[in-house]
Amino acid sequence: MIELFSRCSTLSDLDERANDFGLIVRDILKQFMHLHEVAACGPQANLGHQDLRVVEYLGESGPQMMRSVAEHLGLAVNSMTTLMDNLEHKGLAHRTRSEVDRRVVHVALTEEGKRVFESATFAKFQFHRALLAALTEEEQQILLVLFRKISREGWKQVEQFALSPSHSLKPPKNANHIVPVES
Repeated sequence: MIELFSRCSTLSDLDERANDFGLIVRDILKQFMHLHEVAACGPQANLGHQDLRVVEYLGESGPQMMRSVAEHLGLAVNSMTTLMDNLEHKGLAHRTRSEVDRRVVHVALTEEGKRVFESATFAKFQFHRALLAALTEEEQQILLVLFRKISREGWKQVEQFALSPSHSLKPPKNANHIVPVES
């Protein structure tokens, strides 16, 4: 097991639970990334990770300006151009220039792109459903309540981090000797 942090002296109970939580979240994220890769390479399409992100965003939000998609996904516009080239070549998306402002490019899924989106979305839904099925109905409700609470707090912490002049989260006061280790 890899511990996120170890110290010469004992961590507080909260620090231990935070360490465990971080490891669990990391493991769950790996599972979701693997699912994302499997969904992207399904029999319906052989997509890269970024390709699937574009298909999912357009599938969820509908036609968009290419610049907006790039901004939403945190990509440079030139990277978005390459992704759209690939998606157009595979027949999953198309671009059109605005007739009002030729600098503006609109992107949308084709019918085949919509089918790929629906297939990938359904594969992920089945995975999520299987995870919840391992829990009782009461545990499912508790999990969802806790995840919503953690999500809200996570966004608050992200905002505070972004506003921090040093852009670094401060370690706990008793964490003066914490170092990442593998155990």
